[in-house]
Amino acid sequence: MRFTVREGSDPVAKADGTLLKALGLPSGGVVSAGTTHLLVKAGDPSDPTAIEIGDQGRANGGLALNQSIEVTRAVLSTARLVVIAGDELPGQPKELVRALQGRPLTKGDSLTIEPAYLESREESVTISIERIEPDRAGLVGAATRFVSAADPAAVEVTSPDPVAAAPQLTTREALLAGLDSELDLLSGWISLLTSPRDLPSAWGLPKVAGVLLEGPHGCGKSELVQAAAEAAGARVHEIDVDMVFKPDRLLDLLEQAVRGQTTPVVILVDRLEAVAGEEGMAPFRTQVGAVLRWFLDAVSEKPGMACVLGVTSRGHLDPGVSKSPLLPRSLSIPPPDLTRRRLLFEAALARVPSNEVDYERLASRSAGFSGSDVVAAVVHASAAVARTERPVETEDLLGAIEGI
Repeated sequence: MRFTVREGSDPVAKADGTLLKALGLPSGGVVSAGTTHLLVKAGDPSDPTAIEIGDQGRANGGLALNQSIEVTRAVLSTARLVVIAGDELPGQPKELVRALQGRPLTKGDSLTIEPAYLESREESVTISIERIEPDRAGLVGAATRFVSAADPAAVEVTSPDPVAAAPQLTTREALLAGLDSELDLLSGWISLLTSPRDLPSAWGLPKVAGVLLEGPHGCGKSELVQAAAEAAGARVHEIDVDMVFKPDRLLDLLEQAVRGQTTPVVILVDRLEAVAGEEGMAPFRTQVGAVLRWFLDAVSEKPGMACVLGVTSRGHLDPGVSKSPLLPRSLSIPPPDLTRRRLLFEAALARVPSNEVDYERLASRSAGFSGSDVVAAVVHASAAVARTERPVETEDLLGAIEGI
């Protein structure tokens, strides 16, 4: 589809929403424009056939104002390795991932990173993309590795075999994409509470048991806790409350965890609404609240131990628990956004025989899906083609999405 280039702002281009739908991007996405790739979203351009692109985007694409160009929807895989021109990176690799999360990069692009993402910088910095593996263009994801051109890793060359070269994210990596700030925050809390030096007591801090973590089922709560604990050097002991029907059974499980687990350890109690919510053990809410308050007290008294209570909404909990000073911090994980849903489909289909799957289209059609919903759609589509022994295609997955 042809557009006329108009003045815009970086890093996201804007175009008429109706034309974006015609491109197969009803919620926006990635397009190929000139010699680069851009994120584009619906806007209110000066005329319906205009695409508003910022100075840097035009320079990267070799585009001029008022030029008529062909714009096509692009389906990019996650970049495994990005080589930055120069002798050193302008910041830590994880800072670059956070700053450019979900952005399309193309070999030869120049991009500006704001100082808010770089601890060691007080001014914005511009980087130049020297090479991208495995392709000349890719999206920045949680698994993307940034190196400088002087780094020995920059000599890596991906195998020309497209099957071997295709990056295969795990479901955990896909769920954690875009949650860098939540991961940093949670790992900091776990590091403080599980430190072998008993930092809370050494620093004279108030007693704290842990953190309340809320988010819909399948959003990545367990994966986030596991990753944060690994970063803090602690283990995770998860308590399954799905089959708990009486307060004394809940007390047994929590007491065994507190008294029997060696530190450093994080005790994760997920899906807490199953026992403490409105549809949980309603006749025993008072007793369950008392058990949980005992649990928080016991954890706060034991050095090297922390707890994370997972719940769909803190409003489901007894206020005596949700507002306890022993849980001074709560984190909220939103449902997967467009980028995370695309990565989840890639991860779920990594070993499923498939044929030219349009991940951008799947992501745009699955708004509100959790990680488990994405997996369910892939399983449903796989079951539909199992008897035919043909590969799964985009239309199979779209049909499965409609049925979820």
